[in-house]
Amino acid sequence: MKVLVAKEEQFLTDAKGKRTGVLLNLDTYERLREAEEELADIHAYDALRDRAHSEIAAGQFTTLTSYRNDRKRRAK
Repeated sequence: MKVLVAKEEQFLTDAKGKRTGVLLNLDTYERLREAEEELADIHAYDALRDRAHSEIAAGQFTTLTSYRNDRKRRAK
């Protein structure tokens, strides 16, 4: 995982000087969004991993070849 370090931080402040936001350049913003999506994928995988392994162990799966053959048959 890449670590993002801002070279120069720019904050938005309210009238009292309290930080209320931060300005990011587009490259940093895009990298943060990609990291967020990757983390969401990891969480989704972790949530379903045990279920998927138990279904595979029980023989409840279809191979890619079988799936493609079934799709071809249905398309006719």
